[in-house]
Amino acid sequence: MNILVINPNSSEEMTRSIRAVLERIKRSDVVLDVVRTEGAPPAIQSATDAALATPHVLKRVREANANGVDAIILACFSDPGLEAARELSDALVLGIQETTLHIAVTLGHKYTILTPLAKRIASKERDVRRFNVEPACASVRALGMTVSETEADPKRTKERILAVAREAIEQDGAEVLVLGCAGMVGYAAEIEEELGIVVLDPTSVAFKTAEALVDLGVRHCKRGLYAMPAGYGARN
Repeated sequence: MNILVINPNSSEEMTRSIRAVLERIKRSDVVLDVVRTEGAPPAIQSATDAALATPHVLKRVREANANGVDAIILACFSDPGLEAARELSDALVLGIQETTLHIAVTLGHKYTILTPLAKRIASKERDVRRFNVEPACASVRALGMTVSETEADPKRTKERILAVAREAIEQDGAEVLVLGCAGMVGYAAEIEEELGIVVLDPTSVAFKTAEALVDLGVRHCKRGLYAMPAGYGARN
């Protein structure tokens, strides 16, 4: 089984962090490749960043299909280019946000999303509605840190995750915590042990989901919503 994980930003440091976590949890029969997206912004913190990253993501998707991968994961909580990637791909494509939110609703009564910056709260609230998981959403709360800061200062990042998560538990009734940025990869186990609730690292969740779906022979339907656009071919 071959799985490609695309970091939609250009940060080598974040790419290394994602690779390190996934190498620890992948099955022995899985060939894992984790790549950054050269030419994309160094962090995706706005709709503009996501739009600028998307053409580079789609280029990676088409290359991966030409190489015959089994699954592709977009490792950014904005899921940049997800629907277009599914149109262009014969292989399974998962976005870490969509995948994790659907799993979060099965694991507790209410979930909270942690996002780096307050200005992204509105965007995440819209995504919750778009993915039809709004009734179980307790809240979307911000760490008050940029994506780059979460990478550069692990100690402060963990402190902020713990502080904001406690507010979500005590004030919002959260039972499941979704770490809403690939820059928070690697914190889930420690936070879960300390707080006693379910904590989901979306990159890990999407990766293990991809393993399972490939085993089942399941991928997105290529008729209708994700049909190949006229004039394109995934392996061209």
